[in-house]
Amino acid sequence: MSRSHVMRRDQQGISLLVVLIVLVVITLLGLASVRGTLLRERMSANMYDRSLAFQAAESALRQAEAAVRTAALAGTPIGTDCSAVATSCPIPPANTYAGGSTGWTDGTATQTLSAGVPQYIVQFLGRRDSTDELNLGHSANANQYGGGGGVPLEAFYRVIARSHDPANGDRSVVVLQSNITVK
Repeated sequence: MSRSHVMRRDQQGISLLVVLIVLVVITLLGLASVRGTLLRERMSANMYDRSLAFQAAESALRQAEAAVRTAALAGTPIGTDCSAVATSCPIPPANTYAGGSTGWTDGTATQTLSAGVPQYIVQFLGRRDSTDELNLGHSANANQYGGGGGVPLEAFYRVIARSHDPANGDRSVVVLQSNITVK
């Protein structure tokens, strides 16, 4: 009997050591799983925020395009005149990502979850006649399709829209650009 008692005394610490090692391995696996879940949750939140910012910038872009069409039909000038010196209107404007609302027009369409009011800038790029040049004699029956005379002038505009003023927070900023031709 004394011999079995001696063997038990030698084996008492081994099972505790094995259980502690298994517990450490399971804890590390759990922590890795939680870290991966938190990373995926953060990525999906960023994607959702960018989607909201894109929708806000697109609403400002559409509003600016409507304002350009309305001004062109009324014959009133709109936006900054960039036709004389192209370098006076950089693309994108200097304060697009740095913040500040100098030169930007606030849009009216807002979302309840967006970072702020969407904004846009209209730049007038100049006029040209509407001659369609197709090379080798400029054919394709241009008179039938309205491009033969070259008399009407087209006005070119650039519209740059952003989702919100970046100075108002650290949320996603989306900037969109559209070129408009008005006959």
